[in-house]
Amino acid sequence: MEYRNTRMDLSPEQKEAVEYIGPALVVAGAGSGKTRTLTAKIAFLIDNGYSPESILAITFTNKAAGEMKSRLVDLTGLSIERFPWVRTYHSACFKILKQHCHVLGYQPPLQIYSEYQQQKIVKEILVKLNIDKKYLYAIRSHLSKAKNSGDPGSYFDAQKRMAYVNLPEIYKMYEKELFSKNAVDFDNILLMTRNLLRDHPDVQRQYQTLFSYLLVDEYQDSNNLQEELTGLLLGNGNLFCVGDDWQAIYGFRGSNVEHFIQFDKKYEGARIFRLEQNYRSSEEIVQAANELIRFNKNRVDKDCYSKKNGGLIEVHDFYSDDEEAGWVARKIKWLNSDGIRYEDMAILYRTKFCSLSFEKACRSAGIPYKMLGAKGFFERKEIMDINCYLTAVVFEKDDVSFERIINIPKRGIGPGTIKKINQMRFGEMSLQDAARKALEEKVLPDKVYKALKSLMALLDDIKSMLPEAAIREVLERSEYLDYLRNYSKKGSDFTSREENLEQLIYSASQCPTLLDYLEDASLVKEDKEENDDSENGVSLSTMHASKGLEFYSVFVVGCEENLLPHWKSKETESEIAEERRLLYVAMTRAEQYLYISSAGYRKGQYNPPSRFITEISESSYV
Repeated sequence: MEYRNTRMDLSPEQKEAVEYIGPALVVAGAGSGKTRTLTAKIAFLIDNGYSPESILAITFTNKAAGEMKSRLVDLTGLSIERFPWVRTYHSACFKILKQHCHVLGYQPPLQIYSEYQQQKIVKEILVKLNIDKKYLYAIRSHLSKAKNSGDPGSYFDAQKRMAYVNLPEIYKMYEKELFSKNAVDFDNILLMTRNLLRDHPDVQRQYQTLFSYLLVDEYQDSNNLQEELTGLLLGNGNLFCVGDDWQAIYGFRGSNVEHFIQFDKKYEGARIFRLEQNYRSSEEIVQAANELIRFNKNRVDKDCYSKKNGGLIEVHDFYSDDEEAGWVARKIKWLNSDGIRYEDMAILYRTKFCSLSFEKACRSAGIPYKMLGAKGFFERKEIMDINCYLTAVVFEKDDVSFERIINIPKRGIGPGTIKKINQMRFGEMSLQDAARKALEEKVLPDKVYKALKSLMALLDDIKSMLPEAAIREVLERSEYLDYLRNYSKKGSDFTSREENLEQLIYSASQCPTLLDYLEDASLVKEDKEENDDSENGVSLSTMHASKGLEFYSVFVVGCEENLLPHWKSKETESEIAEERRLLYVAMTRAEQYLYISSAGYRKGQYNPPSRFITEISESSYV
């Protein structure tokens, strides 16, 4: 079989990887065209008789999945509906889970709880157990990590730092509450699908038979649970994984780069392909990054290079962060006057607190900028408010969503009324059921009765509407925009929120039912840190959020000990190695100009320049 699609020219190395059938790992250096190779592989398989409906291609964000589908439509001429399994891990697993949830004791439709809903449940559990709410975020983090480990019991046994909190008891109460609401959280999707496939061989056989080929993007970021799922779905050895262990920067989230490094030992007959030419960065930048990463002992070797020359690398050490930020702002102004657009430049830092001095410097210099990795679209107040209206319609057991909207906008239904309604509940009655009971029995004051009756009528009326029409109905009948205008602190804030609602309406218009829309909205958690292309200006971003992006000119700032490597990541060599990979990722975002800087005093605290700066050969920069 040979790759013949002339619409996508491939290098000899890319072509060889695309044409190989069997377990393969493509070790793709930064800027080497890994997405191009992955997409070409799917097109090649289709050209050679594989059904697009039987190809499972895993990406790590919904945006990446959408872009890959669009490329495949262009390459193959097939409709986008022919690629139902180009998805994220969570999206693919939820598609499986909702088909078979009855096996695990659930009933369709299965609800996915948002972070807001999860937080409310954990808060209530902490109140019941008389545990201080200050532990909320740490506990939620442990619940998530326990599930992603694939073995919650062993994970809890290994926790020493929270020995004073009964994590297994909290976990049990939390899971019981989710089950009673016929709901799962984001992490449950993977864990329960694993259990489903592992414990029910007939279900596993169904999907192993369905999938003739499995492809995984960003393979270095897979965690143990995702790797186990890949193995459970793989029936015939046809596995094609693409990634770069030099860019593995999510160990703190549970990803395990060892799956990547040990690939050829795990999969019999596996072949390793290397994509070493960097099409993005200049040779000077590529070699400096190579010099840095060679200090990591545990890695897959490759010799990255570029045919583009003339790159510039500078390293600067400043007295303070204010001095550093002032210099960066002046250099950006100079580069812009030399013809480089603001949107082609980025300032990258290890942690978000570093951004403040650069925001101030940009504002002072009149430089437009945008923050990457900000709050996700579906976590914004106005979006959560409207989505809770729709959720309360589809999932009547969801007390959290109903309680949020019962007095938004204000209807005079305060905590006292909600308490009174709650007192009418018995058995497994939901808060919404209790509200309807309160209306039937007319136990509420006249004004509250009318307001609550109006709300319930609204929910009943939008139940059968299309998602777009339902949102418009909520906005109009609840007078939500008037409420939002009063809530907003200034006119520009309201305009931004109103534009968000317009985007919400558009997104909803792409879905046929309220259930489909809510499922789509619940599965975009992975995209939280993606770039927002709607704004212009210099990008200010954490190094983590910059992964996958590219800029003509990059300023990597705050390169000091205790910041990079971070003080929390200095206990083991593997943690230091991940911090080094993080700098590698930041450096390889740059196409032509790379500026690396440190400050002796940041927020009044002294730290010496990062050890990583000294690891980059003196000959690599001027």
